[in-house]
Amino acid sequence: MELGELKIPKIEIQRIPLPQDFRTRLVHQYFGILDTEFGRDFVQRLGKDLRVIALNDKMISNGYGASRFDVKHLAMWSLWCANEYGSERAESCLNSFLQSEEISAVRVLWVLGVQAADPIALKDGHFIQPIETMPDSSNKELFLQHPFTMAPLWQSPATSACAITKQRRLKKVWPSGQPESEVQESWADDRRMKEIALLLNALDGVCCMPCLSTGHVEPTVPFGPFGGSASSSQLYDVVGWAMSRSSLSSVSAQDIDALMDSYDRLEESKKTGIQTILSRLSQAKRRTQIEDKILDLGIALEMLLLKDQNDNNDQLSLTFRLRGSWLLADLAEERIEIFKLLKEIYKYRSQVAHGGVLCKGNAAKIAVVRQSFPKYQSLGERVCRKIIRDGKPDWDKTILGARS
Repeated sequence: MELGELKIPKIEIQRIPLPQDFRTRLVHQYFGILDTEFGRDFVQRLGKDLRVIALNDKMISNGYGASRFDVKHLAMWSLWCANEYGSERAESCLNSFLQSEEISAVRVLWVLGVQAADPIALKDGHFIQPIETMPDSSNKELFLQHPFTMAPLWQSPATSACAITKQRRLKKVWPSGQPESEVQESWADDRRMKEIALLLNALDGVCCMPCLSTGHVEPTVPFGPFGGSASSSQLYDVVGWAMSRSSLSSVSAQDIDALMDSYDRLEESKKTGIQTILSRLSQAKRRTQIEDKILDLGIALEMLLLKDQNDNNDQLSLTFRLRGSWLLADLAEERIEIFKLLKEIYKYRSQVAHGGVLCKGNAAKIAVVRQSFPKYQSLGERVCRKIIRDGKPDWDKTILGARS
């Protein structure tokens, strides 16, 4: 076990579940230190600081909520910070906290299905952070732990956790209630990070599922990992063992920012529709059964290509193929190939939607559909990106080759 600057053993993230989570183990260790003569003396000296006295009975922001001030928690954090970073830095961080009215906090959306070797900077101060670069916490530990039989399905080894983050300044001390401006900003942050997570699904081969919204202050800001935590309700959705680990890189930032810019230009009502489409596209990628994958992909493409149509089934099928092929391709050869793929998607989706059976249960034909699905998925991603980027087409001009 590694020792810190004060020769106190460091509490480490565990990959195998233990009866107590990371924060509980941390508090238990340092509470024991406070119960020594040294610890009691340290708490007494800290409690005499007039700046500390002024915080008694106050609610201190922890990044996603607030915790009631407790000098013992401040003492535990101070000792932990000195053990982790050295006494000089711990004292500097403590003084900065006590003298400031604001603190630095990070809003977090934990997502599944994507991984990155390094942090990826996006527009407006958002980052996609590899889980390894996130501060140690009970949430990080949970996402890193190996699943056991009774573990939640989203802990499947087929998934990989990253976090979408946004740093902001918050009032250190809450008044009687959380400031309305902070509430609105918090909601806006959560909404924006969910939009980013969904937009990732429009990239080639990328599958991303929003999972849990949390927040934290930096470890060098009291109370750090001792400050308690709060989170949104966990988002439950299909995960599936087919969910791949999509790798993102710094190069991806340009594509993600371009998608965000295009998405931001849409009307609010259209943004809601795009979110639903992206969610369906994401589910198609995560599903295990080919019937479910085809159904979700078909629904997503119909919402993109047939939203304004109420014709009979044969006419819808033709419109579906014509619109998609003319939307994506300028050359006749490519339009013919896309026309063919869209015909297959629509046929298979109809089989599942109306009969519940794909290819009349023929195993060999179903295997062909499964082998072809990556091409279908890529086509769905292209259509989605095109409509996000350029908006809803004038379909009459599009299929007559009169695009401006």
